[in-house]
Amino acid sequence: KHSSADLGSMAREETLMLAEHLIFDEGADLRTFFTTNITFVNRRLAAIYNVPAVTDEGFAKIELPLTGPRSGFFGHVSFLGLHAHPVSTSATLRGLFAREKLLCMTIPPPPAGLNTAIPESSANARTLKERLQVHMEDPSCAGCHALTDIVGLGFEQFDGLGLYRVEENGAAIDPAGTLDGQDFGDARELAEMVANHPGLTECVATTLFSYASNHEMEDGERDEMRVLAKDFHGGG
Repeated sequence: KHSSADLGSMAREETLMLAEHLIFDEGADLRTFFTTNITFVNRRLAAIYNVPAVTDEGFAKIELPLTGPRSGFFGHVSFLGLHAHPVSTSATLRGLFAREKLLCMTIPPPPAGLNTAIPESSANARTLKERLQVHMEDPSCAGCHALTDIVGLGFEQFDGLGLYRVEENGAAIDPAGTLDGQDFGDARELAEMVANHPGLTECVATTLFSYASNHEMEDGERDEMRVLAKDFHGGG
């Protein structure tokens, strides 16, 4: 049996192997990282994904079912397990990652002293979605949570480790939501939507620029950055 620390390094390896395969072997479009049904798993990850392991030792390339719940990076333990709490999921953490790291939006932290605790499960609010709706009745929470949680709830059919499930506390999980005015039905549709979001390629181009130049983008560089991002988005 492996420890959870071991699982973290396995999850990281899966995501790195997929990135290397798409970039160096396939020369693939960046957006494929979010929509592909190819991944690399060992026996432990295969068990979590409920697919047959193809090798006893180490990692091997597999194709996940095209009609299954997972696609691309958002189906990886490295995303689902890292952006969760030790014993539960977190729509806020998952949505925050998508908004801040992939779409380069700035989500302000909650006001100092605000009670950020989400209500416990009850007979009237069994799923996280129902409990968050209660939480969002507080106007000081609603603005930011509407941006993060409605996206993060799209991944609620994956538990805090990344195992697929359809119920929480005996109630059906509803993963449907909207991303910037577009409706999605589940995590697979949400992944496709993020992949094709104009903010994704602009955000990635800006992030790569910051890493390459070793500084945050300055005002005088914005016009040039927009041209680079537009070329990147249209260039496949």
